[in-house]
Amino acid sequence: MPRIEYTLCFENYLEMSSSRREKKDFRIAAISAISGFFCIAAGYLFLKIRTEASSFPGGLLLATGLLLTGLAMILGFVAKPKASRPNITVLRREYDLYHADRRAIEFDENGWRLFWYEGEDVRPWSCLRQVYDLDTLLVLGTGTTYYWLPKAALQRDSQLEPLRALAESILTKRQQLFEVPLRPSAQVYLVAGVLHNWRRQTLPRLLCLVALTLVGYWIFSSVGDVPSNGLWALGVVPLFLILCEGLFYLVKYYKVDWSKASPNAEIMSDCIGYKTKTIRWIVEYRQLMELQEIPGALLLYFDLNSYHLIPKRGFLPGQIAKFREVISNNR
Repeated sequence: MPRIEYTLCFENYLEMSSSRREKKDFRIAAISAISGFFCIAAGYLFLKIRTEASSFPGGLLLATGLLLTGLAMILGFVAKPKASRPNITVLRREYDLYHADRRAIEFDENGWRLFWYEGEDVRPWSCLRQVYDLDTLLVLGTGTTYYWLPKAALQRDSQLEPLRALAESILTKRQQLFEVPLRPSAQVYLVAGVLHNWRRQTLPRLLCLVALTLVGYWIFSSVGDVPSNGLWALGVVPLFLILCEGLFYLVKYYKVDWSKASPNAEIMSDCIGYKTKTIRWIVEYRQLMELQEIPGALLLYFDLNSYHLIPKRGFLPGQIAKFREVISNNR
């Protein structure tokens, strides 16, 4: 059983904590929303004050405000996380307190044993769920814990490739039934996103839709001389919001970097396996909380707030029935 002694350096810790510093930037969305509300208010005042038949510029301002508000919603949804500037003082103190100690790892074909200042942790390979190949770290992940191993120390003892090969072989030695391509069509991606969010947030979304429809009815009915003009809002506002949500998912679909996602799902006898350029991981069927079928795809909920999308078009004849059977037998 080889033994590798190591100490995580501060650069390793910066890579470990990089995901904590990622936050979405909503500044552009906020500016668009504020500008939209201002245009709506200004347009409404112009339309109420002017006595001429012409609705210019009130109508133009009102339309611009609605467009800017819809744009703000889309920008808020598609905002990408950006790494904030790290607070080096705080990170250095965290590193000194919890990660600067001397450690060691031993491993063989049965599992691995990690030693550190508080004791030791013994894990069999059967609990392995993820292998991350980062820039400076090799990460072994179980269902609850991540083990961060510096590549420099593993390479020094010529154990990087043996450990990585052994870990990845554990994730792939299970009985594989078939593979399914994972990239969905834009239509399936849109339907999955809309149905997921409406199922999980039915009441809040209905209340928001009703409230915005009533606001639109009040605005439209106040513009014209005939109160029935406001009836347009009962159809226009919900349709506009639905179109905005659909546009959001279409934009999100085309902004996804599919080269960084797993191209296929490995359907195994007791789990699903995924692989990208830097990560290999599995999820066991026994962790599945819910299975939903929609037109064109299967949605697997291992977490109530997110889903794994498996497009149906990638299955060969008979494989969907086999997949359902395997899930049923393992739940």
